[in-house]
Amino acid sequence: MERFFLQVATAFSALVLLGLGLCGIILGVQFLHGVGTITVDNYFRLLSGMMTGMGLVLLCAIPHVERYRERFGILTFMIVLGGLAELYSVMLHGIPSVGALFGLFMTLIYAPLLWLLQRRVARRAALPSH
Repeated sequence: MERFFLQVATAFSALVLLGLGLCGIILGVQFLHGVGTITVDNYFRLLSGMMTGMGLVLLCAIPHVERYRERFGILTFMIVLGGLAELYSVMLHGIPSVGALFGLFMTLIYAPLLWLLQRRVARRAALPSH
């Protein structure tokens, strides 16, 4: 049952990353109703592409989610690091939107919990069955 829950939670994370990433690629900085220079838009689309890639990597892990300890560890590190950058922005400028709060939750709470669950499922899968 834990494995199935991990697969569902991983699918949710992957879909959030894919959805946000693809919207950012297609719409650029306008996705957030923002304005900026060509350089800002270019950088935003670059980061959106990276987010899309992270979503695809997670999506590919779903069928055998218990096997990908290292993949989950690296992705979680990257996501938490991004969350800390978001938190720094909030400290400097305040909370910009409900979406930003959702982002903070996903990066600083959900992702580490997903990582811990993956570790637990992987550890149980590695135990010899009786």
